[in-house]
Order: sequence, then C-alpha cells, then structure tokens
Amino acid sequence: MTMALRATVGVPTKKGMTTQQKTDLKAELAKSLEQLRALRDEAKVKLHLGGMDAKARWNKLEPRIEEALGKAANDVSEASRTAVDETVKVLREFSASLKS
Repeated sequence: MTMALRATVGVPTKKGMTTQQKTDLKAELAKSLEQLRALRDEAKVKLHLGGMDAKARWNKLEPRIEEALGKAANDVSEASRTAVDETVKVLREFSASLKS
C-alpha cells in the first residue's frame, strides 16, 4: 500500500464511510447486480419456455373444445354432456395453470 492510500484507509469520507467500506459496498453491490441480472435473464427464459409450453398445450386442447361443442350441438345425450363436462374441467385446469 502506498503512503497516500494507507492514510485514507479507515478514514471516513464526507458521507461517513471509510474508503474501505465504500470499496466493500461497491463490490457487494456489483455482486448483487450480477445476481439480479442473472435472475432476470433466467426468468425471461422461463417465461418464454412457459409461453411455448402453454401454446403447445392450447394447440392440443382447442380441437377437443371444438369437438365437444360440435358433439353437444348435434347429439343431445349423456355422452355429449360427459364430453362437455370433461372438456370444461380440462379447460379450467389449463386456465388456472396460466395464473400460477
């Protein structure tokens, strides 16, 4: 350590922090910012992949909905009611999974 640096180590700055405290705080802040950026990027990837997954699940579910609607419109029966009830249940589960 140089004489000038040794003279400032442990000496409070105008804002009440020593040079070492300020250096430590800066390092901790940099580490926290790095973690924040990594978490942000991870969340963006998960959101994108989750969106892709939701879209794939919807693409499987949509024909089932149309089939249940068509069946109920053309065939008033217990089978139609069961198909509609099951499709409503699956659609509610899908919708709830989007909120999570």
